[in-house]
Amino acid sequence: MSESETLIEYRGNCHCGAFKYTFKSAELKQAYACNCSICSKNGYVWGFPAKENFTVVKGDVDSTLKSYTFGKHTMAHKFCPTCGTSVMARTPDGKYGINLRALQDLDIESLPVLTSDGAATEPRYEVPEPVAVQHPGDESNVYQGSCHCGAVGYAVLSPEKITTVKCCNCSICSRDAALWIYPPTTTVTFKGLDSLVEYTFGSRTTYHGFCATCGVAIRERFLPPRSDTALNIRTMYGLDLAGLEITKEDNKSAPPAYEV
Repeated sequence: MSESETLIEYRGNCHCGAFKYTFKSAELKQAYACNCSICSKNGYVWGFPAKENFTVVKGDVDSTLKSYTFGKHTMAHKFCPTCGTSVMARTPDGKYGINLRALQDLDIESLPVLTSDGAATEPRYEVPEPVAVQHPGDESNVYQGSCHCGAVGYAVLSPEKITTVKCCNCSICSRDAALWIYPPTTTVTFKGLDSLVEYTFGSRTTYHGFCATCGVAIRERFLPPRSDTALNIRTMYGLDLAGLEITKEDNKSAPPAYEV
């Protein structure tokens, strides 16, 4: 960056507002992604501001946010334990990678994304044990998934293969990068729900569930009369996202308006 290049102040926050921050940077014209196990489940889109240009406005990186590490335990992934927003990651030398999805007023889709092959890094991620489920004996498909640490898992029976998912641009789904399917609740078997944290806001008819240990968003639970469950297919094993048709839902402006 040249000395004459103008710095822009970007603002971000977890969904509930417990943690807020700013950083100054040249205009963001490119983002970064990784296909490793945690980045793919969280749908991270990364930016890497200089540490000296990053300022915490509310909360504390260590006491407000929760840390999750795995593998070589050299990278601490930071998420809000109240709303589940994955905010950033921190390296041992104190450098930050910022999840750009948590920024205010940034059009993520307008940014070209450079992807790295983190999935090839050793040690390789081991998929948690699948959830035991009795197959009905027909031609139903069984899909398995879990959070990253494996504390929360599920199996869903689907009469058809998953080919279409929904992407919502509301304030919470955009932060979680969630891609949803909506099977009947009776077709889903969960394990470890005591490790699931639920967060609700606005009309309080939808409860967003994420793992208390690793912060990965897994499901949405709806109040009656709805009888379905939303599953975040980013958490499914072996599902090729590139081969799915993504239907976009514009719920960003749905009332009540989101306020930080």
